[in-house]
Amino acid sequence: MMLPLFAALVAASAAPAPAADAKAFPFPVEIHSLPNGLRVVFISYDSPGLVAYYTLMRVGSRNEVEKGKSGFAHFFEHMMYRGTKQHSSQDYNDTVTRLGLNTNAFTSEDMTVYHLYGPAKALPTIIEYEADRFQNLDYDEPAFRTEAGAILGEYIKSASNPEQKMEETMMETAFTRHTYAHTVIGYLKDIQDMPAGYQYSREFFRRYYTPDNATVFIAGDFDKPATLSQIEKAYGPWKGKLDAVRVPVEPRQRQSRRGQIDWDKPTLPRIWIAWHTPAASDLKRAAVQNLLNAYLFGPTSPLYQSLVLGRQLVDTMFPTYGDHRDPNLFGVLMRVKDAKNLRTVETAVLREIKNLAGGRVDAKRLDAVRSNLRYSNIMGLDKADAAAVTLAVNTALTGDVDYLNKEFAVLATVQPGDLQDFAKRNFMDLNRTTVTLVTGRKGGGR
Repeated sequence: MMLPLFAALVAASAAPAPAADAKAFPFPVEIHSLPNGLRVVFISYDSPGLVAYYTLMRVGSRNEVEKGKSGFAHFFEHMMYRGTKQHSSQDYNDTVTRLGLNTNAFTSEDMTVYHLYGPAKALPTIIEYEADRFQNLDYDEPAFRTEAGAILGEYIKSASNPEQKMEETMMETAFTRHTYAHTVIGYLKDIQDMPAGYQYSREFFRRYYTPDNATVFIAGDFDKPATLSQIEKAYGPWKGKLDAVRVPVEPRQRQSRRGQIDWDKPTLPRIWIAWHTPAASDLKRAAVQNLLNAYLFGPTSPLYQSLVLGRQLVDTMFPTYGDHRDPNLFGVLMRVKDAKNLRTVETAVLREIKNLAGGRVDAKRLDAVRSNLRYSNIMGLDKADAAAVTLAVNTALTGDVDYLNKEFAVLATVQPGDLQDFAKRNFMDLNRTTVTLVTGRKGGGR
């Protein structure tokens, strides 16, 4: 999982790329495993007086298989701050504030990650409090209902964003069986029904919040032997085994699909064009997709130069591919200045895809994109916190702590013909889903 495209290219605009044989993640890593299955990863990073502490749970919205139960992975991101019998929620908040720690969490389709960053002297307390809440989370039904109401408020707030509705419609249209069909926050109806799901919440926690489904990452200024001893003592009693429900496999798409959103407020029209593509476990194709993100839709691409800078039909062009645990989507989301140009913009994208499949690949620009991705990755590892989160999110994809290094090693070998071959195999009309958003129309739908 590489940096977002624009951050990558802007960061790399005027500096030399790192040596071709340099590792994408250059910091020494130690991996320790506890008897209960918990993995602990120590990252050697020169960060005097500071430490980053990340806990990766390999559970996300992809694991919400039961009908009517979407949104529970994200829900637990909230509930994990409800406290335990030993350390209440107020105690936790007061302690991290007193110690000068930044703390937060995030959930995606494939993972939930909890993190703290701050003074290294706080590490023993971090270990104590984190081990306690992952083993002994304590909440009653009234607290559950209160938090469920907060999530409904979060959904209502995000629903005012056209891109949120675009994502919902794209996922529902492109996926018919796999749980990627719903967004991370979940379906509105499921969120509205969530207050009645207290018992199910307990079952979800039992299934997925287990030591063998967790990895702790620590980067910065700390004593490794002493820290490992503390972790073994604090996390050793954690019990449970991963009891994941099987995620349905998405069948091959056999005809193109379209969705339309009729937005009831003034906004610029949008178009999102996407194709089903392989998962992150296919290293070669994952590397190709990360290159194609920038090659097809980045600021140096003919599409961007024409539609954004030249003809000025589009004001934003955003590549939407990101590495995923299961096969997901590769595509581009564009904000168009005038709805009358939606078809023109779509045609331009499909023409560029056709050229790629026909073998029209600029080898020099491909090498420049590759160098920029390598450089921006290194530039992004500028503090212990960044090193820890980078390793955590890439480990979530396959469980391999060395995934990022392996993906970049393969990326270095990609040739122009690989881009053409990928386009021919994946960018077919029958494998494409297109979603548009416009204002000023009545009716609509899929």
